[in-house]
Amino acid sequence: MSVRRSPSPAQARQQQTHQRVRREILLSAAGVFARHGYAAATLADLAEAAGYAPPSLYRYFESKEEIFSSLTDLLKGELAATFELPVDRSQPLQARLVALLGAQFALVRERREVFAVLLSTRPSECSGPAPLADVRAGLAIYEAQMADWLRHHASRRELRCPVELAARALAGLSHAFHHREVHGAVETSTPDVQARRVVDLALHGISAVPASAS
Repeated sequence: MSVRRSPSPAQARQQQTHQRVRREILLSAAGVFARHGYAAATLADLAEAAGYAPPSLYRYFESKEEIFSSLTDLLKGELAATFELPVDRSQPLQARLVALLGAQFALVRERREVFAVLLSTRPSECSGPAPLADVRAGLAIYEAQMADWLRHHASRRELRCPVELAARALAGLSHAFHHREVHGAVETSTPDVQARRVVDLALHGISAVPASAS
């Protein structure tokens, strides 16, 4: 049985540097894809934006397809991480949801170019897998994550519908607001304000008069 050795300090630093550079390349690539579109962007464009000669880029990525796929994975990981943030169960459900969605709206604003690329690129344009490039697939992933979050952080008595329906409503509303954040005019309100709007609509609907009073 072989013993797996931990990397030396020098190797660990080298790995950290490699991952940092990969991340920088991905974020600069998002701007290129956003400006030119996935199909028109070339590896030379991506290398220039990152400050590298095209041959040097191959030290970190083998192809444009791998860059796009890794960009998708980066965003999936960052979005998934928002569902792992600490939750204060002493707060009412509305406040818990605002905290969750506020973190997500902040991420959308920070990664606007990345979201723009993934929401506007058709799967047919990509020769490799791009699960978030298909809006329906991305929305299904987000809805499943929302349902799992509700199962862990909302009690049955706090919801008047099955968890799956609550997750679908929250996912649909959030997606609509995220899409406008990315493709609409620059939003001036804070992420928390955006989150409160979505949560208020999800919990109370659009009617000015409660249904029971009509």
